[in-house]
Amino acid sequence: MKRLSFSIAVALGLLTPGIGVSHVLAQEVEQKPETERGASASDAIEDDGPSTGLPPSGLRAGGFRLFPSLGVTTLYDTNIFGVNGSLPTGVRMHEEEISDTIGVLSPGIAVRSDWSRHELNVNAGADLARYRDNPDEDYNDFWLNADGRYDINAVSNVFGGLGVSRSHEDRTSPEGFQGEEPVRYDSLDAHAGYARRIGQTVVRVGGTAQRLDYDNGVGVDGDPINHDDRDRDIYALGARISYLRTPRIQPFVQVSAEERRYRNTPDDLGYERDSSGYRAAVGVTANLGDRLSGEVYGGALYQEFDDPRFSSVSEPDVGAQLAWQATPYTRVTGSIDRSLEETTYWQFEDGLPAVASSYLYSRAEVLAEHRLTPRTTLSAMVSYGQADYQEVDRADDLVGAGFGVEYKLTDNLLLQLDYRHFQRDSDYRYVANDGNVDLLAGNYQRDQVYLSLKALLYPVHDKLPAMGRFSRLHAERGNGIDGGLYAGAQLGMSGMAAATSGPRGSHGTDDGDMQGTGSTAGAFAGWGRTTRDHWYAGIELEGSRGGGDWSHAKNKSTSRTFSLDTNDSWGASLRGGRVLENGALLYARLGAVRTEFDTFYQANDAPAEAADQTDRQTGRRVGVGVDVPAGDHLFWRLDYSHTDYDAYDVPYGSGPEAVERFDNAEGLFRIGLGWRFGGQPYRPTDPTGGDVSGLYAGAQLGQMMLATDMDAQHRSQGQGPYDFSADFGDTGLDTGIFAGYGLQWDRIYLGVELSADSSSGEWRHERETPGGGGRDFSLEKKGGQALAARLGYQLDNGTLLYARLGKARSQFNYRYAKGAQASNDINRDEIEIGDRYGLGAEVPLTPNTFVRFDYSRTDYGDIEFVTGHGDGANADEVRWENTSDQFRVGVGYRF
Repeated sequence: MKRLSFSIAVALGLLTPGIGVSHVLAQEVEQKPETERGASASDAIEDDGPSTGLPPSGLRAGGFRLFPSLGVTTLYDTNIFGVNGSLPTGVRMHEEEISDTIGVLSPGIAVRSDWSRHELNVNAGADLARYRDNPDEDYNDFWLNADGRYDINAVSNVFGGLGVSRSHEDRTSPEGFQGEEPVRYDSLDAHAGYARRIGQTVVRVGGTAQRLDYDNGVGVDGDPINHDDRDRDIYALGARISYLRTPRIQPFVQVSAEERRYRNTPDDLGYERDSSGYRAAVGVTANLGDRLSGEVYGGALYQEFDDPRFSSVSEPDVGAQLAWQATPYTRVTGSIDRSLEETTYWQFEDGLPAVASSYLYSRAEVLAEHRLTPRTTLSAMVSYGQADYQEVDRADDLVGAGFGVEYKLTDNLLLQLDYRHFQRDSDYRYVANDGNVDLLAGNYQRDQVYLSLKALLYPVHDKLPAMGRFSRLHAERGNGIDGGLYAGAQLGMSGMAAATSGPRGSHGTDDGDMQGTGSTAGAFAGWGRTTRDHWYAGIELEGSRGGGDWSHAKNKSTSRTFSLDTNDSWGASLRGGRVLENGALLYARLGAVRTEFDTFYQANDAPAEAADQTDRQTGRRVGVGVDVPAGDHLFWRLDYSHTDYDAYDVPYGSGPEAVERFDNAEGLFRIGLGWRFGGQPYRPTDPTGGDVSGLYAGAQLGQMMLATDMDAQHRSQGQGPYDFSADFGDTGLDTGIFAGYGLQWDRIYLGVELSADSSSGEWRHERETPGGGGRDFSLEKKGGQALAARLGYQLDNGTLLYARLGKARSQFNYRYAKGAQASNDINRDEIEIGDRYGLGAEVPLTPNTFVRFDYSRTDYGDIEFVTGHGDGANADEVRWENTSDQFRVGVGYRF
């Protein structure tokens, strides 16, 4: 799964090509140098052979073993250009968030010498990508690397390597987003050195060289973009001395010097970018047995530039690598790194161009891999980085996370599924129109899903499995949810959304997304059967009272007042699912409901013709849930459903244009308590062994309901103010990942959890008038992160019930336009911190895996602003109080 972290670095636009001298110096005398591009055939090479009792893998060719491979990947990318999506037209080449599906063909071959002395390795491969809807983004990357070692005697050797590659910059790079096509470049890399052991000391000296050559591009206006001023050569020399104090502890000191020389100088802005620098550090390498090993160092880095307008950079230098074999089947690796990277980035500050000399890139990453079965491997990773641009006011925080599943269809055929989430939070802002436009232009969120099939075109001989038990399904199954009759009661929270649309007489049209939340209570009863294979099917009837209500009102004679109230609801659903090892029932539902709505609509200048009608509408309901046994007859339930109702018209006058259309949809979360009649004696089985403490991670998918309570004072043509209040909102998809750590005392659980999510929640109000006036406004919630404490209780069947309390950080974009003067239009990004609280349940699937049902609400507080129309005489004063409700189903793994 090395591919997972490699691709995250690429997608963040911060991967530095080539081999650094620190990498070369870190190898010990007896170690084999790694090649830079390891994300191809060599990923799957097993270090098997005599120690496993199996013949070596690979195709023999004299004194070499060959490892050819071929991979085919389908990738779905939600934001191929890595953009904010809120920028006005014409600011940059690509303003909109555009998704696409990409096919990637990845042939590769690794060649490894099989000699008793010396070593020679070759690695070649390519990534050939084709975009379905954006062919200008197609790329053909390739690489060819060779490295070797010549053993002079038992204590000394010489080593070296050479590599050539053709690559492209990801669109998220601040230097590569403007062209019609991605920036492409060639790289030539070389390294060489000498290592010798003298007593308890190992001395290693070496050098690296790299040549980068960038292709020119074409800009948004059709003019050429010169990238020749980025062409450069980088040379470095270094030495490292290690003291073999004990087999476990080996302190070292290392130092290197570097020259960076540009071939076209000065650059397009007249800056000399040549520089010289050094790095020095002391550290220690530790090997604490079979389970823990690593390296840590600290020191300083310094870089001085030829151009006197660039200040020298002097910063602490830190680095670490850690490998922990947590269990025979679980491995956790971590790294910390810092480097000074080249850039030609510039931006306007106070009306003048500010030019960056470089950026300081600090990064930390943790990767966990677990072999679930002999054929199935799980992986999860999270990374955080910061790019601190020198000489300009910009710093980017970069978050990457993902998880993957690899399944061996055969010894030679691998099926891989990966999900990756990327987020960049930048303090760079695009400001225009005296602050009416104020956007976090450097921010973006991006999700990718990979499905890959990889063929290993050589004989593969797996290692013999280690002794122990894989995390397979638990052998013993407890009694729990069975067939028969049942009944119960439930309470919940409803989010009722409505898309309203209609004419405004001779004054144009009005479309809006409305939403309100409210509590609901009801009862349910049903019948079902469970098969011998523990599959469940049944039918359920339900009834409830209450739900989400919303309103819209403005005290102006030509405006409208309307509202929606939810009364009672009756429905029937088919339920199907599976009874788990601990007796809990996971189910999905599909059915129909009949719900009564009170709909009011009034044209303020014609109150006598107001509509106040009661309608019963039919809705199609889908949902998921879990029934967890709590005794011989008693069970409790978590249930979430989404219902789409038939649209209906509300006439509020005698004319053909006096009709408003309502299109309702509901998100409904409920907690229930039920009783089964008959059934079998309750015999709980706990796959977790009564312990859910420790580290865990997972992914989740669900629905987010964004609601805004709007209060405003409107002014038009010198008249007003008019009081306006309304409940706007809508629903959207919510995806995310989570990781945390918990402690357990008996059945009491206490933990902390970090999560990141990507949401598509947005509501809009659009008003079209004959004269081009009216008010258009919208709110969009983008991705964010959350940190929460969790307090829970574990039942005797292993299910963890919990409550959460914490903080959520999310990016919002809000827009507000009135009249025809575009300079008064507001388009702003804000980072909002909200209070998040909620509850949920984690039901064990196996001793280590679980499924989660989670509901949370976040109160983000207010967004307030005043427009600048008529120098205040026609200004609107607006306050939006925002909340979000999220229900998510997740799958997680405990390490």
